[in-house]
Amino acid sequence: MNDQLTWIDRIIDVTGWHQQPEDGTGWERVEAEIGVALPSDFKELCRRFMPGSFYAYLHLLRSTAEHASGELLQMWAHCRSESFARVCAPYGIYGPDKGSGLIQWGDDQVAGRYYWLAERSVEPEGWPVVAQSGGGEPWHRFDMSTTEFIYRVIADPEFKPFTVADPLRRAFYLPRGQTISSAEEWDALTNPNRDS
Repeated sequence: MNDQLTWIDRIIDVTGWHQQPEDGTGWERVEAEIGVALPSDFKELCRRFMPGSFYAYLHLLRSTAEHASGELLQMWAHCRSESFARVCAPYGIYGPDKGSGLIQWGDDQVAGRYYWLAERSVEPEGWPVVAQSGGGEPWHRFDMSTTEFIYRVIADPEFKPFTVADPLRRAFYLPRGQTISSAEEWDALTNPNRDS
């Protein structure tokens, strides 16, 4: 088993998520439009987890908007607008005519944004994650896979400033459309002794 799938397995283990994988279609269209292949661990994670959010916090952009999820291609097109360009300085947004730049793959509940620093001459699995915890905050670069980054956000309390992990709580995955409406529901979802 390669290292990237190991991180997916760790995410599944820490969240207790055990649902039938989705079909994983639509990435070919996205990759053709952007002009570069995307990291396989990210596409596999999207296939294994239906639209929703990790810890009711971190959302992944998807290949299609069929589930009312954020669509990666739509976000990429928005980020390429001139008005958005300075937000991504000094990196810039990736384009088929550029050697390198950012491609957003996720966001969170407190305006954090997560990108790959894509480079055509580097295999997608080698792209670093570049993240910002909120608009105007400093950029952070992580030379790790997308799935390792996600795992550390939800399970590693030392992964500052991006962690939401609590050593006394269990991480979970909240499918789109489900809500947490009380402290009791939150306690049940994050109970370290809950069944998967």
